[in-house]
Amino acid sequence: MTDQVVFYGGKLSLYSARVRSYLRHQRIAFTERAPGSERALKVIYPAIGRRIIPVVELPDGTLLQDGARIIDHFEASGQSRFSVYPKDQALNVVARLFDLFGNEGLMRPAMHYRWNLPEQTPFVRHIFRDALPLGKNEAESDAGFEKLSGLLRTYTAMIGANAKNAAEIEAAYLDFLGRLNAHFAVMPYLLGGRPTIADYALFGPMFAHLGRDRLPLALMQERAPFVFDWTERMNAFEDIEDAVSLAWGTGMVNLENPPDTFLSLLKYVAEGYAAEYAAHHAYCDKWLAKQPNEVIEGHRVFAMTQFELRGAKMPGPVKAYRHFLSQRMTDAFDDAPEAAQATVRTLFERCGLAPFLDLRVSRRVGWQDHLEIWEPIEAPSEQENL
Repeated sequence: MTDQVVFYGGKLSLYSARVRSYLRHQRIAFTERAPGSERALKVIYPAIGRRIIPVVELPDGTLLQDGARIIDHFEASGQSRFSVYPKDQALNVVARLFDLFGNEGLMRPAMHYRWNLPEQTPFVRHIFRDALPLGKNEAESDAGFEKLSGLLRTYTAMIGANAKNAAEIEAAYLDFLGRLNAHFAVMPYLLGGRPTIADYALFGPMFAHLGRDRLPLALMQERAPFVFDWTERMNAFEDIEDAVSLAWGTGMVNLENPPDTFLSLLKYVAEGYAAEYAAHHAYCDKWLAKQPNEVIEGHRVFAMTQFELRGAKMPGPVKAYRHFLSQRMTDAFDDAPEAAQATVRTLFERCGLAPFLDLRVSRRVGWQDHLEIWEPIEAPSEQENL
């Protein structure tokens, strides 16, 4: 039992960054414990069933794993100061598109800049100290870092972040960084005057890897100072008022007449992520058609597919979690009234994003014992057959 929320995260972790930012903004009191602490290693991870962060331990001992599920818990509990899901249902769909893109679509540049540039290693070794078992001597810590970093370097190579594709990955990222900077020059948060789930998703990679590691941080400060300002707003405990927030105010984006900078970001998601999303969907659709109609454990990566990014062939890991995030977006779309659906459809078609609404897999992703699962297809009821 704990007196308040305990957050098992880490400075190294992009998924931890989004939850930490959320807890700070919502004024939810928490204690952060290192992922290499004794309790994390001996109690939390065995209970979760895998060594993964972030994990939140509630005062009654309940454990929550995964950023989306943690945020949704506090949204439902009434502890949040403001909801991160826009009341405008069309805007809510757009926010969830960026939730998908931020958590999945920016993984390649985040991993590339962290693991493929030797100049990064001293700082990365430093921030990984808290992820290793605490209390070890220097030799043991070095050995632990080599083992853990080796696994992450393997994943980096698995997603095509290598010397052969470095130019395309960096060009795509710098394109995105420039568009994001132009947007944050006129708007304090992605969708307007306050942060939404879209901001927290982008903040993970844009801070933990690309806005804190030495080399990409320098790139951001030099080329995208307004993005850097946004990371400071996202990382703060207090509300920050600056020239951009004063000029914009508290309103949110009007999707009937969105700013050009916002349209540019939406078009980037289509240009930089739609091909990967479609390849991932096509593989899952064929794979699921061959599976028995029963609960299937949704392994983080269970296959590989391929797509093109700026002319370079890229491997893409196939995983259930991507569909967990995408179904949250399509559920929001399906639950919206016809007028909101029409607004989203028009906007998405204008920006090349229609596949994100239309591509659906045959089974839903759920959770069981802190693990993603593919849920069985429910048989239609007798009334549905009439």
